[in-house]
Amino acid sequence: NEGGLAGESAEIWNKCYKGIRQASIYLNNIDMNTEYTAEEIADNKAQAHFLKAYFYWIMLRLFGPVPIVPDQGIDYMEDYDAVAQPRNTYDECVDYIVAEFEEAAIHLEQERSTAYLGMATKGAALAARAKVLLYAASPLYNGNHDLFELKDEAGNPLINQNYDERKWARAAAAAEEVINTGWYELYT
Repeated sequence: NEGGLAGESAEIWNKCYKGIRQASIYLNNIDMNTEYTAEEIADNKAQAHFLKAYFYWIMLRLFGPVPIVPDQGIDYMEDYDAVAQPRNTYDECVDYIVAEFEEAAIHLEQERSTAYLGMATKGAALAARAKVLLYAASPLYNGNHDLFELKDEAGNPLINQNYDERKWARAAAAAEEVINTGWYELYT
């Protein structure tokens, strides 16, 4: 099994990377479509960026730092050793996920009709980004010395060992952006 995973963990890993691959293929080819309007293409691209970010976010929460595959995809017909990649650092994963959610938010609709219930919205992308940044600022991943042994093949820690107060500011700003949209309110 990939990465030494077994059972349900391997299934989640495989499904997430398959989803990322499908979203990347879609992004790399949708502009050839002549049937969609420019607005439909932009919305569909935004949904694909949202899905890529969300799949990586699932894996980051479950497995910690994961490999970020090239956006142009990899040749899955190659041997495992030819396509295997080392894990990226936690911060690199966060930055990639945040950038994907931000790209998605640019073109996602603010609201969807009930016919499109479950499709990503601008608010969902912004809120998910805020949550990713909140986790990154937390003591679990912001200077956690208990995770010092989690290293890449060169011996570099995959979890930043230095506490960074700016991560809290970044998380707060992202959460404030969602609050300031005025689209949502607390349920009472």
